[in-house]
Amino acid sequence: MSDAAPAMTDTPTSPTPTPTPDAAPAAPAADTSVLGGELPAADPAKEASATTPAADPPAPAADAPVVPEKYELSLEGMTLDAGLVEAADPVLRELGLSNDQANSLLPIAQQIQQRTTDALVQQLADAGAAQKREWFDAFAADPEIGGANRQQSEHLAARGLDALGFTKDHPFRTALTESGFGNHPDMIRAFRAIGQMVGEDGTFARAGAGSDNRPVWERLYPNDSQR
Repeated sequence: MSDAAPAMTDTPTSPTPTPTPDAAPAAPAADTSVLGGELPAADPAKEASATTPAADPPAPAADAPVVPEKYELSLEGMTLDAGLVEAADPVLRELGLSNDQANSLLPIAQQIQQRTTDALVQQLADAGAAQKREWFDAFAADPEIGGANRQQSEHLAARGLDALGFTKDHPFRTALTESGFGNHPDMIRAFRAIGQMVGEDGTFARAGAGSDNRPVWERLYPNDSQR
């Protein structure tokens, strides 16, 4: 028996596998749900209809107003001026209004006209009141008939009006008040002069002992009557 050790042959050894970390779970396929099971195939047409809001149905076309060959305009309780109607015709026609639409504008036009008239009347009234006040202030400041003589002038002017037949509430006297001419310094001056020629009894002063039967204008302007 030989003492020699048996020859050893090199035999390849398999390397010990190195443990690797657990791989992450694979993501579910596109056609599976998280809870498992298959999803139905996507329908592009349905997806588009679900995400895109449906358009409103087109509104039915309204009937276009019919422009008449000639507008027949009328307003209850009023007679329209033919010239104004003729002037309005091309404007209404350019706007494309029907006869009914044009007539529906007339009450509004009437209101505008009324308000314009009211505003104009108010302006005239304000201007008249200011003029009356201006004339009165001029009379009150006049050194001859105003100031300390103002009360006497008013009394004599009223007497002169009465002597000529323009008594209280006479239309002429009312007109003086409403127009403001009753405050005009020259108007007061004129009737004051007449009042100075009239006695307390309302008759004109007599010349001497006899009565003066001459017309009023001759007694007021004796120099003119001699021409």
